[in-house]
Amino acid sequence: MKKITTTITTTNKTSVELNKTFKHIIDNFVFGNLSLDTCVEIMKDGRPFSHFIEKWLEKNYLLKHVSGCKSYDFTDDNDSTILYDEKTFTKLGCNFCPSNMKGQGRKFNKEVFEEKTKKLIFWIVSYVNFPEIKIRFVKGAELFILYPNGKIPLNDHIKFFN
Repeated sequence: MKKITTTITTTNKTSVELNKTFKHIIDNFVFGNLSLDTCVEIMKDGRPFSHFIEKWLEKNYLLKHVSGCKSYDFTDDNDSTILYDEKTFTKLGCNFCPSNMKGQGRKFNKEVFEEKTKKLIFWIVSYVNFPEIKIRFVKGAELFILYPNGKIPLNDHIKFFN
């Protein structure tokens, strides 16, 4: 079995602070005449939430969104070789495996997962208590050591964001 040693190697500093939890309250979100409760319910679904949070993060952090990219979501404003991938912490936990390894009929390949993970910085966003969100930027190499199967269980939510 081949040992993978790829890591993030940059000379510039990241535009975001790593291993710190940022808390935000998302306010002022509505959709026509839908009630606030209905909008909160919709935003607690990762599918619509991801479209909004990616645009919001680009406006509020020094990151550039890469539209349509499959292997990462953002580049760093200070160094475009620093790559970020957004993953969402839901009521089921957080799965930071590549999308092509998640879902029915897809297979988890630990070597490929490790290689891809070590090239990225993940920003994990929790909307478990939406409209409060928590954000944490973590190097993929560190996440891999803590969670080598690519899954952060819900039971670790408090520990992860503290």
